[in-house]
Amino acid sequence: MDRRTFLAVGGAALARAAEGQGQKPTRRPDVLFLAIEDVSPHRFACYGNRVCKTPHIDRFAKTALRFDNAHTSPPCCPSRTAVLLALRPETTKVFGNRDDFHKLCPNALTMPRHFRNQGYKTIRCGKIFHGRYEDDASWSRVISPSEGMAARTHKRRPPKGPGALFAKELRELRKKGRGGSSFSYGPSGLDDLEETDGRIAEQGIRVLRAKRDKPLFLALGFHKPHLPFIAPDKYFDMYPADKMEIPRNPGSDENGMPPKGRKLNKLNPHTPEQWRGAIAAHYACLSFIDAQVGRVLDALEKTGRANDTIVFLWSDHGFMLGEHYLWRKGPLREHSTRVALLVRAPGVTKPGTVCTRPVESMDMFPTMFDLCGVPIPEGLEAISMKPLLEDPARAWKKGALMCGGRRGKSIVTERWRYNEYAGRPDAAELFDHKNDPAEFHNLARDPRHGDVVAKLSALLRGGWKACLPER
Repeated sequence: MDRRTFLAVGGAALARAAEGQGQKPTRRPDVLFLAIEDVSPHRFACYGNRVCKTPHIDRFAKTALRFDNAHTSPPCCPSRTAVLLALRPETTKVFGNRDDFHKLCPNALTMPRHFRNQGYKTIRCGKIFHGRYEDDASWSRVISPSEGMAARTHKRRPPKGPGALFAKELRELRKKGRGGSSFSYGPSGLDDLEETDGRIAEQGIRVLRAKRDKPLFLALGFHKPHLPFIAPDKYFDMYPADKMEIPRNPGSDENGMPPKGRKLNKLNPHTPEQWRGAIAAHYACLSFIDAQVGRVLDALEKTGRANDTIVFLWSDHGFMLGEHYLWRKGPLREHSTRVALLVRAPGVTKPGTVCTRPVESMDMFPTMFDLCGVPIPEGLEAISMKPLLEDPARAWKKGALMCGGRRGKSIVTERWRYNEYAGRPDAAELFDHKNDPAEFHNLARDPRHGDVVAKLSALLRGGWKACLPER
């Protein structure tokens, strides 16, 4: 039985057919899930960035299908919970990073648990669920990044930036349940394998090289370029801060700073030097992660199992680097909700293809099982993207839905983004991505676009089922 046919037609059906003919069922494919934290696809070279260097991910993109219109509900915990449960924030009530799905939906089936229930060996190293809410019981094995690794020989350098300058103010905010990660950055003085993400890659390589008698679901969760933006020196050497360009926003001065009277949060970059330094540091961290992804993918090739392994590469949500004078994540804006998503399914995806149809991160859950010939659980609020993997140009969803906390809702189509905010009927937003990809001009109150607003508002009210593809 040909492996490519197995993947294209569906593992479960062929396995049953083989059993009926007295043949030994073909083993299900392995799955490698690579998660990168806090980065917009706009930063990757394969998505069009001309400054940031991501050669290994670019090389992978040439073998995979690239999704150019994939979205999620930021920040990290809602996004990851939606992916790993295939349930929406409105259902789980996980709207922020302090919402624990274990308490809010204790009986939900997780992606790794379903893989494990179906006979897979499930292994995690790094961040897959959100921080404190990791679900170790879902995995066959959880590997610490430092397991079996040599001790560090270099001393980590102190970071710089507004997070270092105003550390006391940030600590006071955290006592009140506010604030976020320290906005600090700088070269670490460590080698790749002394950094946590370098060790995560190394642990993944060891797993891929090991012998096993079960199909594998391996999830590697890289932390960078999450704040603080810290990576080995050689990656910072690639990006001189004074050469970085600050995003241009309406009304900005010659340095890219906002017009007079508009205050910036001093806990974020708020001077031209800090802005350039932060952008350079973010790129340095992404190039560092790119190198680790390259090591893992090279190791997969050397095992001889690349043609038997489905690979998903995904960023959990975007990250603003000064667009709209905003930093971090959360707003219902292109650089915040859009994710990088690359999929290589041997025998299904065609190398170097691109899909512009709107999809959602959580659709990865049923897609993985569909590709592996594993029964898709009932009750999911996502759909398999396998038809899109086979034909990226086919008709698909009417839009991708996301939320910004408990009050904001958004829908993105191939052309439009439309936002509504509970209790604020006058605050609706409509952006035309064809003519305004940076989302600077709100057309929601333009009578010429009244029909578009009405249609997208109705889809928001109809929920995810209203957006499903026509049958």
